[in-house]
Amino acid sequence: MICVIFIHTNTDGFVHFTTYEVGSGSYWFYMFFSVTAVVSVPLFFMVSGMFLLDRKDETITDIWKKRVSKYVVVLLIFSALHYARNQYFDPSLLSITDFLKRVYTNDVIIPYGFLYSYIAYLIGLPFIRKMARSLNGKEFLYLVGLQFFFTGAVFMIQYRLSGGTLSLCNNLRPIFILESVVFYPLTGYYLGRRLKQITGKMILISLFFFVLSIGSTMYMTNYKILLTHRLGEGEVSFFYGSMCCFQAIFIFLIIRKIFESITLPLIIERILTNMGKCTFGIYLIEQAFRESLYFFQKKMSDIIGPFAATIIVVLSVFLICWILTAAFYAVISVTRWMNRIRKNPQCK
Repeated sequence: MICVIFIHTNTDGFVHFTTYEVGSGSYWFYMFFSVTAVVSVPLFFMVSGMFLLDRKDETITDIWKKRVSKYVVVLLIFSALHYARNQYFDPSLLSITDFLKRVYTNDVIIPYGFLYSYIAYLIGLPFIRKMARSLNGKEFLYLVGLQFFFTGAVFMIQYRLSGGTLSLCNNLRPIFILESVVFYPLTGYYLGRRLKQITGKMILISLFFFVLSIGSTMYMTNYKILLTHRLGEGEVSFFYGSMCCFQAIFIFLIIRKIFESITLPLIIERILTNMGKCTFGIYLIEQAFRESLYFFQKKMSDIIGPFAATIIVVLSVFLICWILTAAFYAVISVTRWMNRIRKNPQCK
């Protein structure tokens, strides 16, 4: 979640490397943080796939009633709050028609693009579950190979050889299986549920591709900057998703290996569990607090530099939103407990 907040910090953090001379040490140093930060969303889908695809089948009606509708309502409510906030809560500036148009095109709050993707994932859940349960080892390797070939190798090589003027016919790409909302949940499910043991060889192979992923992405990002001389966030992050799957796979395997190898103290386990529970709530409200702290971020930048100030603000936003979300869930839990007591005093 910290990385999710970080990737919305533009030149102060996420693409801070663009403020330095191309090819300088600082340029490469900060580019590394930028390239690795984008792994956050794929990891979320992988974790979601590990848990959600392993559950018993639900009817299409239940999925829409209990899952899709829930997140659509959340999207509408929090988009409405951000929309009103962006219009300074001035009734004369608020328009239901304008709001609905902007929600339809994801023009209210850009970070909510992930929420649209998650809803799409839930809509396709019945099919993705069936695919996951029939996925074997060879098919999983084939899936990763397709992702590497079409999204990574072909995408980068064709750009490098043609200077961005040549592109493979999109109809040739098996897009239906390479989309993030399909590929990453399936990958998380297989690595988290179907893979029985993580060996040292697996870790070394995934480490190799992790390094390859970061190195090739940084190389192609630098090449595109030298070619186009464009430093906008969308331009410099053009290749960030190409080989990101290998970063996500390596981190996922390492974390699983660590948790299988050690027993965490109960307090640490509870903190991590609570943090995971609060992730979605943090995501919904972080932008409001990030923007509220921007003034202090600029003040700190004059003293310790923009990147360090951004890191402090990102961590502060994360902690504030975590505390507020945890408090909200605690209030909900206490309220439900009190309601049960009123209905049945013996539940004490």
